[in-house]
Amino acid sequence: MFRSKLFWRLYSGYAAIIVFSTLIVGILLSRQLSENATQDIENSLSVRSELLTEIGKEVLLQIPSEVIELDLQATLQELGTRTQSRLTIIRTDGRVIADSEESPVAMDNHLQRPEIIDARDTGSGITSRFSQTQQQMMIYKALPVRDGARLLGFVRVSLAAAEVDIQLTQLRRIILISASIVAIIALLIGLYFANRFTEPLSKMTQVAEAISQGDYERRINVSETDEIGSLAAAINRMARSSATRMDEITLERNRLSSIFAGMVEGVIDVDQSQKIVHVNQVAADLLGLSVQGCIGQPIWEVVRVAEIIDALEQALNNREIVKAQMRHLSEEDDLVVDIYAASLQNEHGDAIGAVVVLHNISELDHLERIRRDFVANASHELKTPITAIRGLTETILDDKEMPETTRDDFIQKAHAQSLRLSTLVTDLMTISRLESDQQQTSSSVFDIVELVRLSLLQSEPARNEKQLELNSALSEKPLLLLGDRQSISQLADNLIDNAIKYTDVAGSISVGLEQLEQLAILTVKDSGIGISPQYQQRIFERFYRVDKARSRELGGTGLGLSIVKNIADRHGGNVSVESQPGIGSTFKVVLPLHSRSPESAK
Repeated sequence: MFRSKLFWRLYSGYAAIIVFSTLIVGILLSRQLSENATQDIENSLSVRSELLTEIGKEVLLQIPSEVIELDLQATLQELGTRTQSRLTIIRTDGRVIADSEESPVAMDNHLQRPEIIDARDTGSGITSRFSQTQQQMMIYKALPVRDGARLLGFVRVSLAAAEVDIQLTQLRRIILISASIVAIIALLIGLYFANRFTEPLSKMTQVAEAISQGDYERRINVSETDEIGSLAAAINRMARSSATRMDEITLERNRLSSIFAGMVEGVIDVDQSQKIVHVNQVAADLLGLSVQGCIGQPIWEVVRVAEIIDALEQALNNREIVKAQMRHLSEEDDLVVDIYAASLQNEHGDAIGAVVVLHNISELDHLERIRRDFVANASHELKTPITAIRGLTETILDDKEMPETTRDDFIQKAHAQSLRLSTLVTDLMTISRLESDQQQTSSSVFDIVELVRLSLLQSEPARNEKQLELNSALSEKPLLLLGDRQSISQLADNLIDNAIKYTDVAGSISVGLEQLEQLAILTVKDSGIGISPQYQQRIFERFYRVDKARSRELGGTGLGLSIVKNIADRHGGNVSVESQPGIGSTFKVVLPLHSRSPESAK
């Protein structure tokens, strides 16, 4: 209550009016009462003077004697005591013949006293002055005593001014106390009504402040039916309406936030001054930003991408959709992003900001490059044997007299190229099947140990031809896999065949198969030419060869290791290589084992 500025402003004004009014009324009343009191005193002195005139006339008409003066002195003393005033009878020559408080003998001539002069000249004299006899301020009232037209003397009645002042002081004290009591009562009444008036306003201020800070559940409980009650009801309606609108805005904001968060595209929203209003996590990840750290910052300070800034400025200036592309190529990861910028306008067509959408097409671009490379490589790989077969057959057909031995040699070469073409087509069909989105058509539980033994048995002629030493360390117990038996068999065949091809004559290969927890670890090690570190991650790409001439000479298609990687990936595993040039290579395939029981599966 007492903290309200409105209360103190209202109450201080009211209090000032009360105090000022009380002060003015008190002053006027005190002055009026003082005047009335003075007038009453003068009237009282006049009445006493007139009464004393009768006594003075009788005395002054008689022949003065000491006995008469003594009796008169006693009479005046008694009257003075009764009237509580000083009474004096004065002759025309100014000699005092009787006084109620002093001996006439000791008193000065009073003919030149101001009140006596006024009484002689005007018929009545009243004055307030310091009395040398009484040694204090006195109020004097003097009247002439006449016998017809003859002046006999003067009578004078006086009061001590101190007594009058005491009466006036008491009167003023009564006025002051009464005025103070009235003022205090008025201030208390004003305090009550000021509080009653400002308390609802204070409550409304508190509720309005709470509403401005987002507390839309606060309400004002005001019982008044006047304008204050109407204002309170209006604020309550505003609070309910604001709560409803805020719920709608919050719902819409959450909906937009969910949409932005769920979008695969990055979204950046800026205002007219290009300060960031909103950015979703996708855009932050693409640009290496902090979502909370960049809100409210100018976009050119946090986004150091010229393509985005240029597209944004064009969209704001031209009010059109601008498309651009950001391309960042590196050895580790290529980043290609399509940029779409559009201006945001209000109902009047004025630009109020812009939105930038970032579409990461790095994977699509990578796949497109792979597709182009694949088409180019496949065309080249297919063209080579086809051209060779065509050339050999055309030569045989054109030369009817070709020696038999030469003809047989050409036919053998054409047959070899046809076998290479058949192998290439088979590998292309295999990798196409593996990379398709279709599910595997055959899935069963099988023993990978048995498949590896079979692959080693089938590779024996090729190993014997190059006089290669085989070191095998296969698990003695079955290792069961769930998957495509034919694909896993091809995986083992390709790894062993690759080791044989790239190992020189009289070299060695090692094949190991073991269990590590719930994983089957297949390793194929050779003592071949090895692979440089910069090529080790690329050898699993299609048609990639470290030594293209040697690969074609050995009959490789460039798809074997790519097929191995695809098969391992489709079975939930992975393949890796460790190699040193001139020492050899070790390929390791990790595949998850099949769990026989629900407990082991868990």
